[in-house]
Amino acid sequence: MDEITKNYIKLERAEFVSRLMIDSDLSEKDVKIGLCLLHELLYKMIMNTNTNTNTNTNTNDGGA
Repeated sequence: MDEITKNYIKLERAEFVSRLMIDSDLSEKDVKIGLCLLHELLYKMIMNTNTNTNTNTNTNDGGA
């Protein structure tokens, strides 16, 4: 992904969060952005949980 696309995505996210903060009406585009952000956050949480579980399992295997 090129830098212009990354910056555009960041701008879209910032505008979405701004509209949420001022409690304005959300367009269909805003809802799609919100769903994408939610998906990304949930995915990161799941991956983090899986990483922590694997780390804990590996550290607990060596003791007897």
